[in-house]
Amino acid sequence: MASKSFRHLWVGQALANMGDILYIVALISLIHKMTGSPMFLTAVPLIITFSRFISSVAAPLLMNRTQMKSLIAYSQLMKTVLLILFLLGILFSLGNVWVYMGIASMISFLDGWTLPARNAYVPFIVKREELMGANGFLSTVDQSIQFSSWAVGGLLLTLLNESILFVLVSLLFLVSTLYMLKLPVIPATLHQKKYWWKQIGEGWSEVIRNGRLRNIFFIYGLESAAGTVWIAAVLYLYVDLVLNRDEAWWGYINSSFFVGLVIASYLVFKFHGLFSRRRSVWLPLCMVMTSLVTLIFAWNQSALFALILSVIFGAFDQVKTIILQTCLQETVSHEEIGKVYAAQGALTTLIFGLSSMGVGLLLEITTVQIIFTFSALLLMITLIPIVFLKKA
Repeated sequence: MASKSFRHLWVGQALANMGDILYIVALISLIHKMTGSPMFLTAVPLIITFSRFISSVAAPLLMNRTQMKSLIAYSQLMKTVLLILFLLGILFSLGNVWVYMGIASMISFLDGWTLPARNAYVPFIVKREELMGANGFLSTVDQSIQFSSWAVGGLLLTLLNESILFVLVSLLFLVSTLYMLKLPVIPATLHQKKYWWKQIGEGWSEVIRNGRLRNIFFIYGLESAAGTVWIAAVLYLYVDLVLNRDEAWWGYINSSFFVGLVIASYLVFKFHGLFSRRRSVWLPLCMVMTSLVTLIFAWNQSALFALILSVIFGAFDQVKTIILQTCLQETVSHEEIGKVYAAQGALTTLIFGLSSMGVGLLLEITTVQIIFTFSALLLMITLIPIVFLKKA
């Protein structure tokens, strides 16, 4: 983990993640000022989700034709160029809201294969016995960036305007690109010529063939559906209708959740040997705890206790995420790991998007408590594939 390659990867990705969040803050503010329409604001996450799903599906085509380093670095470079076009459009009033939505869609499309490529890169530059620690460290950096960047983004937006914020994002993306270009080249693997639709399905073919992967993907699918209760809209209703508190508590609960993520990521990084050796105990424990905490959270009416529950949920959820990611990296060959990550991205994005719409419809006919209770049940069901995963 002390290698230059790993340092270039995490620093470049940290800068890119910070830029991504500041970009979304600036984009939402810009769209709101241009339209004043809630419909356009809700369209932003839908466009981002749909674009990333399409990109994840198409990612194997690029992975068969492009070096992993080039895929990461030049995707980041293209995002920088698109951000500069975005900025020029704002400065010279060249575009309308649909133009900006289109550019946002293209940026999200590039994101769809950047994250799978980064996760697939880790096993190439980190020793197998250090994988758990490396994933814990990357998660610590990612969650710390997310926790701080939303607050910093809001502060910068009050002090500056969207144009200057887009300038800052462009600089972050540019420096991130320079770090990505320093990554070592991974030896290319020769692939047999296949039709494009067969290449798209290569990651899924590996999942179907490998029983261990099938169980991991089953867990990812159930979790993506269960995780929709923690989206902003549902939590907002929970704070309003269940806790009877103002909007500030919505922010407190979100912050508490991220505190749990950061604490857990740091602990896994610091004691990765312990977590790695005892993962067969930690994984089911995390699933039981997240399920129970979600169930208690659903029917709890104390605002302070809700904060404590959010920290606990975030911590156990993050430990589970890191363990699953390490299991996936150890299960898949280097040649196929990028495509498997692309398949995982497509699966979780699609299920999360559809579940978000389903939750929106269910909220019209039932209560927030019932939605959270159903989520707790889904999390408990993940114990079934975990049993088979342990056997495998």
